[in-house]
Amino acid sequence: MVKTHGRSSEKRIKKYIKSDSFQRVIIVVVTWLVLSTLLAYETAPKKYKLKVGDVSQFDIQAPSDLKNTLKTRQNAEEKAEELPPVVISIENANSDMLNGAYEYFDGLEQVILNVNQEKIVSREDLDYIIKKHDPEGLYSVLFEMDESDREYIFSDKGLEGVRTLKGLIIKGTIPSLTVKELMEDNLTSYKAQSLAQVEMQLEEDSLSYIARDVLNKVLKPNSRIDEEATQAKKDEFIESYINENPVIIYKDERIISKDDIVTEDIYEVLKEINYIDSEGKPDYLLYISVFLIILGLILITIAYFKNFQPKIVQDRRSIMLICVVMLITTLFAWVFKEFVPDLSYLLIPVFIAPVLLAIFLGIEPALAINIFLVFSFGLMLGGNYEFMLMALAGGSFAAYFTTNATQRRRISLAGIILGAINALIIVFTGIIAKKSFESLLNEGGLAFVNGIFSIILAIGILPFLESSFNLVTPLKLLELADPNHPLLKRLLMEAPGTYHHSLMVGNLAEVATREIGGNALLARVGAYFHDIGKLKRPNFFKENQMNGNPHDKLTPNLSTLVITSHTKDGEELAIKYRIPKIIRDIIVQHHGNTLVAYFYHKAMQADKTEELKEETFRYEGPKPSTREAAVVMLADSVEAAVRAMPEKTPGKIEGLIRKIIKDKLDDGQLDRCDLTLKDLSTIADSFMQVLSGVFHERTEYPELEKKNTLAELDNSIYNIEKGKTKTKEANPG
Repeated sequence: MVKTHGRSSEKRIKKYIKSDSFQRVIIVVVTWLVLSTLLAYETAPKKYKLKVGDVSQFDIQAPSDLKNTLKTRQNAEEKAEELPPVVISIENANSDMLNGAYEYFDGLEQVILNVNQEKIVSREDLDYIIKKHDPEGLYSVLFEMDESDREYIFSDKGLEGVRTLKGLIIKGTIPSLTVKELMEDNLTSYKAQSLAQVEMQLEEDSLSYIARDVLNKVLKPNSRIDEEATQAKKDEFIESYINENPVIIYKDERIISKDDIVTEDIYEVLKEINYIDSEGKPDYLLYISVFLIILGLILITIAYFKNFQPKIVQDRRSIMLICVVMLITTLFAWVFKEFVPDLSYLLIPVFIAPVLLAIFLGIEPALAINIFLVFSFGLMLGGNYEFMLMALAGGSFAAYFTTNATQRRRISLAGIILGAINALIIVFTGIIAKKSFESLLNEGGLAFVNGIFSIILAIGILPFLESSFNLVTPLKLLELADPNHPLLKRLLMEAPGTYHHSLMVGNLAEVATREIGGNALLARVGAYFHDIGKLKRPNFFKENQMNGNPHDKLTPNLSTLVITSHTKDGEELAIKYRIPKIIRDIIVQHHGNTLVAYFYHKAMQADKTEELKEETFRYEGPKPSTREAAVVMLADSVEAAVRAMPEKTPGKIEGLIRKIIKDKLDDGQLDRCDLTLKDLSTIADSFMQVLSGVFHERTEYPELEKKNTLAELDNSIYNIEKGKTKTKEANPG
């Protein structure tokens, strides 16, 4: 039991893997992964191998507004160094200076008085006496003076001068300095200034020695720098400066130009935005975001198709086509973004997708995919609104103008108009952005070229997609409808009756299909090729028989086999001549599994005792699965039946048409196509309209007697026409 259950599960898995639904999911998932990878690669910043001190080989622009943090801090620190330090007073420094001055002068006066009381014989005696009364050498300045200066100091005038100097310093100099911030680094300067001011007020230069000495010994710093407070002040200033005066590198502004030296601050900017190859790490968050955004866009697009275009969701080939076109367009976008990043928003040929999908699938899928790509590429380009506006408007126009295009000239014209629309959008957005006239001219020109280039690429890719996916476009159908097509030429030469029958069926099918909203061109081309299988045995079909009927010598069963085989023979010929599958489907479906009634009844009459199987006398099918194939079936039957009518009056033709359509409906031949009863009535009316023009009543001309000469023949015709004119004049209206 376990083995049986395991085999059953394995079969279900294999069956699911082979199913269309699983393959559609795989196609979408692969497209999502490839598309997201390309977009994430281009969305992620480009990395450069640079280090501090290198010469840049690149012009690197800012992807957005960036803050040069290091340069901002450097500027702040430079400004902070210009700030005055925080200075605090030294306790008792000012009073110490004043007291020191008093002590200095009091001691000096006492030394002078004591020396003057001694008997001085020589200079040596004076030196000895000074040292005696100044054992600590506080007034060593007295030994630095010249003899004359020292004599002055120890004179009565000198003592008076010292007392005057004392007053100047104690009452003037020191008080003026105490209000200033005397510090180690400026003390020497203040001493020099004070000495100069004192010297200007002295009457004797000899006192300058004393003034200098007292200032050097008494003056000292009364203030000092508070290092902690100063640093705190600088730090506060730096933070404030950084917030208020950041160095900004604006979006699209160059971070560094080619041949510039990579400075430390520029390196830090590049490193911060992950532009440095050696330092940058993969931005996994960015990649995950891109993958999830693209997944969201895909799910939204699928939801749109599921609700408004369900046939596309259920058709693996259509899904594959959409995915391939998206990837082709994305590949072009990747190339332009990689090699011309600055101009990529003007050059990405996003219009390839809407043009191709409009031609293959119609305008609705083309518009949906265009919107998808606009947002996807907008993500890659950093939300460039100029590109998004251009792609949205231009893509919508391209889809509208190329839907059901039957001439390449129309598609080419669409390229010119598309280019003009692109150029106008870029110019208008450039005017809003205040761009220069030269920029508007250059960018508008590139946008115009983009429109034409996109159409050229789309036309070039078109045949490859047609052959790869076995799809047809109006252009391909027109090529197939060319009478010079090898199969149609063979049909004309080898089976002329079938050829003319096919042309007539084509006319009927085209008009009827157009009236019910189907693909009229497809129906016409399908009708042209629907009977190509008769080329294998053209003489076995009534319209090609000139002398005798081969079926007279065959049994009904064999005749049926020959007749019904022309659908399969036609499919084989179509494959050989590479006719698209949608046309091949019409070839094999145009009889469905209808009964070959003539030979079936002939067989019944030939052997009434034998029980005949009706299936033996039916076509193999399948029944028509599209509106176009069903219309070709009806047109084929109607044309053959009406052509065989002995008396072709409008009433009888209409009755026959409606009878044939009713018989096909009752026989179940129209079960697989989505034709309504209203559509069938419209088809009948369309057939009647065409056939009425073919089998209209003709004027009977009187039989002309045989004339001997051309002149007599001309006279006879003249007399007939003249008689008609008189009749009209006699009976006006």
